[in-house]
Amino acid sequence: MFKNILVPVDGSAPAHKAVDIACDLASCYAAELTVLHVLEDAGSPRISRELRQYAELEHVWVSEMDVRRSASEEVLRNARIRAGERGQERVATQTEVGDPAMTILAYAKEHGIDLIVMGSRGLGDLKGLLMGSVSNKVAQIAQCTCVTVK
Repeated sequence: MFKNILVPVDGSAPAHKAVDIACDLASCYAAELTVLHVLEDAGSPRISRELRQYAELEHVWVSEMDVRRSASEEVLRNARIRAGERGQERVATQTEVGDPAMTILAYAKEHGIDLIVMGSRGLGDLKGLLMGSVSNKVAQIAQCTCVTVK
């Protein structure tokens, strides 16, 4: 029934649970599993005052962009480990930049995703609470089946 499962993650508890459920479904259907992390903003290549001070103390060069990419890699690494603990050996990971809901939808369409499994409420801000969550937007617009995990 399902051949390509997408699980968007942001490091939140509902996203961890979504990985667990996506792994179970991938096992049941022998489906490919892709874990996606979306950065709303890739960050600036400029260095903020705080990061400049850190760089001077630690003798490293780091930008906001570097920090955001590193955080994204960590979120994906943790999801891959979690999936591995649930028997998923082949897990594709991807980082994209853009509006989370629209980026998830575009990725799903471009890659032939037939199931999206995602947490109901992630690490979104107050704006998400007032204007609707990413998962709600994805579920309303997606052309494939969506499972929202609480």
